[in-house]
Amino acid sequence: TMPLMDRVLIPFQSGQSIDPMLVTLLLGGLLGAALFSWALGWAKTYLLALVSERIAADLRTATFEHLLGLSLEYFGNKRTGDLMSRIGSETDRISVFLSLHALDFITDVLMLAMTSIILFSIHPGLALATLVPLPFIAWLIHLVRDRLRTGFEKIDRVWGEITNVLADTIPGIRVVKAFAQEKREAARFREANAKNLQVNDRLNRTWSLFTPSVALLTEMGLLVVWGVGIWLIAHQSITVGTLTAFLAYIGRFYGRLDSMSRIVSVTQKAAAGAKR
Repeated sequence: TMPLMDRVLIPFQSGQSIDPMLVTLLLGGLLGAALFSWALGWAKTYLLALVSERIAADLRTATFEHLLGLSLEYFGNKRTGDLMSRIGSETDRISVFLSLHALDFITDVLMLAMTSIILFSIHPGLALATLVPLPFIAWLIHLVRDRLRTGFEKIDRVWGEITNVLADTIPGIRVVKAFAQEKREAARFREANAKNLQVNDRLNRTWSLFTPSVALLTEMGLLVVWGVGIWLIAHQSITVGTLTAFLAYIGRFYGRLDSMSRIVSVTQKAAAGAKR
């Protein structure tokens, strides 16, 4: 990107001719990088899909075998819906986190570190301007982390109540109809479903504010970089190509920050399932 700006486009505006071989070489390099990135992305997605399915299967089997080894007293204190939820949805949630999101988080951290090194190598002053939103984003993550985990724990509990109603009603539908208890069971389900809706609404209010706030902070950081970059160009400290390349790196940098903020939600959801 930097050579395209500084050695091709800007000299052309100054009256110089464009070198077709140089342009072909630079565009070929961009195409090669895009194809290589596509191949790596395909391999990553395919391998992670295979791994996640096997982790989920092993985790479900291990959980069920452990359940069979527990005492009758344990089963007397638990309802069928809770146990089904733990073997099913909560186990899948933990396995998806371990197989997919944990690796994504590690990848994001590595990409942030490597991009930061590249940014500081290009221009330390601009790199410092890029890091302006980080303290505020870290504060937001700390603020919502406990609220998200508590909210997901409540969602698990109320969803277990819904599963309990279904586990009680559907297998015993003959008894329900024999004693004309359809309205009673419908009221039980409606009450459990209303609690689930209420808890989800509270959690969505927190999450809906968190994600746009992170995006707003990154946009403000981008404006700071634009301002500093224009000032440096005006004082001939950097070139337009340098600023262009810097903005391209910043797009990846802030994109990783947004990705990490989403992983915070998944992490707290997995933590809530593991706690149960």
